Amino acid sequence: MTDVEKLHETIQKLRYENSQLQRFKQVNQLMLNGLDAIMTSMHRSEVFARLFEVIGEILPCDQILIAHHNEEQSTVIPVCCSTEGMSFKPLRYTDLTNVFEETMNIFNVALIPGWKAHLGGWLPDANSVLIHPISTSQAKYIWLISDKHIGAFSKQYEDIFVSFSAFVANTLSHFEQRSLIRERETLLEERGRIEKSMIHQEKMAALGQLAAGVAHELNNPLGFINSNLASLQDYLGDISEFVSQAVKSSESMTALHKKMDMDYILTDTDDLIDESLEGIRRSTDIIANLKSFSHPDEKTRVNLELNAVIELALTIIRTQAKTVVDIDFTPCEAKPVIHVNANQLAQVFINIVTNAMQAMTDNNGRITITIVAEKTAVNCRIRDNGPGMPAAVAARIFDPFFTTKTVGMGTGLGLSISKAIIEKYGGELHLESSSAKGSCFLIRLPRIID
Repeated sequence: MTDVEKLHETIQKLRYENSQLQRFKQVNQLMLNGLDAIMTSMHRSEVFARLFEVIGEILPCDQILIAHHNEEQSTVIPVCCSTEGMSFKPLRYTDLTNVFEETMNIFNVALIPGWKAHLGGWLPDANSVLIHPISTSQAKYIWLISDKHIGAFSKQYEDIFVSFSAFVANTLSHFEQRSLIRERETLLEERGRIEKSMIHQEKMAALGQLAAGVAHELNNPLGFINSNLASLQDYLGDISEFVSQAVKSSESMTALHKKMDMDYILTDTDDLIDESLEGIRRSTDIIANLKSFSHPDEKTRVNLELNAVIELALTIIRTQAKTVVDIDFTPCEAKPVIHVNANQLAQVFINIVTNAMQAMTDNNGRITITIVAEKTAVNCRIRDNGPGMPAAVAARIFDPFFTTKTVGMGTGLGLSISKAIIEKYGGELHLESSSAKGSCFLIRLPRIID
């Protein structure tokens, strides 16, 4: 071999080594970008979409598609595609085993029997296609890269894609394991919240039974007091008449009457008895509402005035509200009737008003409840002048177990349960507005027309 021939051979080797180095450089760059795409993504569809971007930069093509192989049903269905707006039908895997079981670099799809009847619907504009199966720890996929030109994919292109696909399969397995770990942690957290909620519900049920028992026991002494005060009020009329006659009988009695200021005593005593009787009536109303609220029948629905249901809720909550906020409620003159369970709907108002009270940061808190009766529906708005809530919080307030309160202060179920109750009645519950000036909840319920 002459020196010139040796030189040409050396040049050929260097060219080959250089092409190999370029190939390895492409593969390494592709893998680094793919790894970044996978490790920074939270969902599988996001992983695929970002990988498509990476492949499109390194390996030019018209369309990229990945399909999932469901072994139980023996079907294949695309789960992600680089072309938006396309719809796909699942295909039977048994019809495609000749192209899906190993890597295929299809020079011209027209040479593949049955292409139009099967894969032609997925890749309508393709003339050349590169296919490669991928198996992860949890699933099986098939990659398809297509181009409108015949023979678009070289052997070098195919080798780079196969190397990258093996890397993607391994990395996706780690992604799936990471997802399983996150899912397990999420389920454990949810189980903990559910257990706390169940404990809370048991406590509330026990408290309800205790309240009902106490309310029942209080009825007897309150009845005695009410009866005795009514009798005392009757006796006071006789005492007043006796004093009036006694004063007329002698000057000494007149002087004593004036000295003891008996007119004021008799008048004030009558006022004291009236106030005491009013207190008894209010106490009796509270006990009746408490017994009604703690009644175990949660399924009975009847036609009720919305005004009365709100009054029931406010009677229960005003005791703690009076030291925190002012609650304004003007009953609707139309007296709209709704078909509900009083206890459940009262719980909705209690939940919303309680949340508003807890959001108040000063002593100038005010909650306003207004009702607007339409022909077929009733709109009830609950407004507060609290600090409002951030958009991120407002978007999640109806999610079960979501709460901004500290641990042990709330279960995160109040608003989600309230929404479920209202929707069960064919109504709507949503946050109508929230700003630095306060929040407004809208409850819309069907109205019963006589």
